[in-house]
Amino acid sequence: MTNLESRVSSLEKSVRMYQFLFFGVVLLSGAIVFSSFNKNQVPEKLVAKAFEVVDANGKVLINLSAYNGNGAITTYDKTGNYLVDIVSNTSGFGNVNIYDGKGKPTLQLYNVKGGGGALAIKNKEGKDAVMISLMTSGSGHMSLNNNFGSSLIWMGETTERNGDVKIYNNIGKQVVRLASTNVSDGSVETFSNTGTRMVYATTDVNGDGSVTTYNKAGTRNGRIPQ
Repeated sequence: MTNLESRVSSLEKSVRMYQFLFFGVVLLSGAIVFSSFNKNQVPEKLVAKAFEVVDANGKVLINLSAYNGNGAITTYDKTGNYLVDIVSNTSGFGNVNIYDGKGKPTLQLYNVKGGGGALAIKNKEGKDAVMISLMTSGSGHMSLNNNFGSSLIWMGETTERNGDVKIYNNIGKQVVRLASTNVSDGSVETFSNTGTRMVYATTDVNGDGSVTTYNKAGTRNGRIPQ
């Protein structure tokens, strides 16, 4: 190989090396620019008055918006029926409603007036079957209801803050009460199917057991001991 050929070969190698370096710099620069562009296009926070997630047919599945001046999230099935609703009531308290897919709520979590939570389990007709809530004193109470929403069993407290259990018949009349007297003794009351008290068992002033009976008009007709 002549000296000229050797120089040409060396020059070609140098050109190829510079070409590789040039393309490497171009690719690196492009990657940096692309990465920087992407960072600018992905905001840390999205701000909007409402946001919806839809399916392939454009049906709304999730809605994020405002309700009663507060935030709300609602999910829907593919036919547009409510599934879950997270909203606030007119008092500004949070509510969670779960639906049966046919527009009727089956479970509700909410706040009661004056503060505190409540839970309502509903039947397929939308009536409260089980209610767990608070009394005005702040103590808990629970109501088990029939399919029309009327009480069957009510559990809470007396005015003296003692336990109180009331049992009702299928027409809403109280038939049994397990509670406490105003001196915190136990008591049992039974009632007729019209709600008239028939028997009252508790303690007397001496602390002894006492049973009082009544006629169908509600008038006392006997007591043991006399």
